[in-house]
Amino acid sequence: MTLKTQFFAAGAALALMTAPAAFAQDAGVGATMSGDAAASATTAAPAAGAFTDTQVEGFAEAMADVQSLNEEFGPRVTAETDATAQATLQQEMNARMTAAVEESGLTAQEYNQIAAAAQTDSELRARIGQAMQADAGASADASAEVEATESDPEM
Repeated sequence: MTLKTQFFAAGAALALMTAPAAFAQDAGVGATMSGDAAASATTAAPAAGAFTDTQVEGFAEAMADVQSLNEEFGPRVTAETDATAQATLQQEMNARMTAAVEESGLTAQEYNQIAAAAQTDSELRARIGQAMQADAGASADASAEVEATESDPEM
């Protein structure tokens, strides 16, 4: 494993420890699950093998979006002193996180189940890390292709 791959895997593991939990807590999966249902989904999280490659890939894609939204909205929500404005920002963040998860092909419940299972399952974390790395590689390839096209008009 190269140093770059190890660094990426470490970053993915760190992201797994923060972003999914933030979505589960902040969004509360409010639009789709009650607190009691979310708690039972967390405690009864399936094993890594229970998730398909498509689900893991969707989770990796959604996790990147959820983390980005958390980084964008989190400080704004925390800094807001007006309770009504803070609640409005929180609702917008939750709605956008839920939309990001659903756009990845998962339900909020599935996302939270994978996040909960990843907290204790190193095999699942590795699968998620690989999916994130593949997605990052595909994004880098697409960016390089666009840059090459823009710099060379003959392409």
